[in-house]
Parts: sequence; C-alpha cells; structure tokens
Amino acid sequence: MAVGKSVTKKSRKAKPSHGPSAIQVSTKDGTRHVVGIGNLRVLIVPDEKSWFAQGVEIDYGAQGDSVDDAKKNFERGFFETIDLHLRMHGNIEKFLVFPPSEVLREVARNKGTLEFYTQVSAHDISGTVASMFPFAGIDYLVAKAGA
Repeated sequence: MAVGKSVTKKSRKAKPSHGPSAIQVSTKDGTRHVVGIGNLRVLIVPDEKSWFAQGVEIDYGAQGDSVDDAKKNFERGFFETIDLHLRMHGNIEKFLVFPPSEVLREVARNKGTLEFYTQVSAHDISGTVASMFPFAGIDYLVAKAGA
C-alpha cells in the first residue's frame, strides 16, 4: 500500500494554457518524493456496461461502473502506479510512456470529450519493497497442458 498523499485538481473541459508536464523531486536519500503531473488529457469512453478512463499522453487507464467511478479509480491507481515506479526504479521515467497507436486513434475520434487531469502527490518509500505486498509469497498453480 502506498504511503503518501495526493492532491488532485478536478477535471475541467477548458483547454489549459500549456501542454502536459511531469516533475519529480526527492530528498537526497531518495526516500521521499513529490511528483507533479499537470494537464494530462484523459479520454473516458463507454466500455460495454462500464466506463474506461485512458491517459492520452501516458499509457495508463482505469475502469469504473460510472464516469465518476472511472475517474476515482484512475486517480487512485495513478497514484499507486507512481508510488510503485518510485519504489522499483527510484523515478517515474519508465511510467512516462505514450499509449499504443490504437488509443491515439480513439482519442482523435473523441477529441471533444477530453478532460484534463492534474495531480501532485507525496510518496514516502522508506520501507522495503517486500513491505508493500500484503502476502508472504506467491504460490503458482500450473494446470496440466491439454486439460
């Protein structure tokens, strides 16, 4: 479980004065980080009986039963994914990846429905990687081939 706080600026339909940005600062020992993501565009589309929120400039998405639920899941999961990248890599560089081309085509078809997302979050990663998981290990159950 991530330790830290996240402040999310509510989505808005108006176009911001500048494009998306990301910044990360940390303490010298690398245990505390502040990450700011600004003006990220998020496309929210119906997905059968649910809704899917997909980042346009970043390959991250979340699903929900309603538009608000998809937004809430996007925000929570986005924070958790940043936290995981900080724990694993010490930075967010590997998280800052564009989505696949099929997502960008979907964005082009739905330009008018984009909303903007901004988040500033604080992360304390002083615990060990093992402490982030609520279980002691993984038991793999392998089915027999052809079963």
